[in-house]
Amino acid sequence: MLTIVLLALSMVLISPVKTITKETYTSHMELELVNPGIRWVSEEGILQIRDSYWSGTYKGTLGRKGTYEGWVSVSINLKTGEGTLSENWLITITKGRSQGTLAGSNRGKITMPLISGTFVGTHGTGEFEGVQIMGLWEGFHPDLTHVVVEAEGTIKYP
Repeated sequence: MLTIVLLALSMVLISPVKTITKETYTSHMELELVNPGIRWVSEEGILQIRDSYWSGTYKGTLGRKGTYEGWVSVSINLKTGEGTLSENWLITITKGRSQGTLAGSNRGKITMPLISGTFVGTHGTGEFEGVQIMGLWEGFHPDLTHVVVEAEGTIKYP
């Protein structure tokens, strides 16, 4: 009887440990400007862009193919071509074994036509609930209405 009580007690006290899987994350996006947002130039010659909307293709670790949407704000010194950007983004995968969305943000610097920065994504749905990505990205503007971006970092699965 004592053995059964001890066995039952040990089963209650031992909680299951959930392992977190960590892997390399990579992606490639090709985007085009859909809505230029609000734009103005300050007296100091700084181009300000707020809430421009970009959309395009996503290929990467989350799924073979999907869509990428970004809402971008930018400040660029028109004399130097240098500036900063911030973006809120949404990746949507609707085909294949993994389906769902992952949302996040990034910050970066601009040295036209090059851009680079850091990203983090933590708000997932569907197969990506609990998934987190983070890392570095870099890209270039072949013109002012298109951008090509490569990202790499870490992905954590719950």
